[in-house]
Amino acid sequence: MSQPLPENAVPDFPVSAAAAAFDRRSSGDQVASYIREQIFSGHLSRGDRIRQDDVAGELRVSRIPVREAMIALDREGWVTIEPHRGAYVNGLDTESVADHYEILGMLYGLAGRRAAEHGTDEQISRFNDLRKAVRGASDPESLQRHNEAFIRHMYGLARSPRLSSVSRVITGIVPGNFFERVPGASELQKKGITAVTKAITARDRDQVESEWLTLLRAQGTAVVSLLRTNGVLDA
Repeated sequence: MSQPLPENAVPDFPVSAAAAAFDRRSSGDQVASYIREQIFSGHLSRGDRIRQDDVAGELRVSRIPVREAMIALDREGWVTIEPHRGAYVNGLDTESVADHYEILGMLYGLAGRRAAEHGTDEQISRFNDLRKAVRGASDPESLQRHNEAFIRHMYGLARSPRLSSVSRVITGIVPGNFFERVPGASELQKKGITAVTKAITARDRDQVESEWLTLLRAQGTAVVSLLRTNGVLDA
């Protein structure tokens, strides 16, 4: 969870401000990130057509990275490309957000199960040090860094190239630092990582999966609440 501005509001991200901050050495990934932000913040809504020439002109890039971004966003479910018509925003809804975090919970749960199965006692004990770092994080940046270290260690012990490859292709719904943008997410993560660590160190594989699902479902609820507060989702 990466793959979180003021805690109770999604920051304003007007199109006019985007070009000033946009890296001139743009790539399809950067264009895709920009469009995800537009959708997440409500500047692009369900059914809106994304005009590639407009995006290219606003970000001062060629149409090539814009086309690359549209293909990636279509694959991720953010937009639908209709032949000879263009790309249209799918938008966000409560169920799709919940499904996203349910999938993440199952994926992390399986990785945690495998880590509990394969890790040596010394490797498993390392989770306690990583948990302490997560619990002690005093700001969103350090929390994100320590949380990513925890997850990397878990995936390393899982020894599953398939799990790792699937994780890499799942993009987050929340652009930027998740723990900065989503109110309450930091405390949820600290509490959840503590429960996950307890289950992994006990090598209780079923409980590891359960704790990851519980945590990711709670984070999904927090994201839905944020989107409703900002008018992106209906109350």
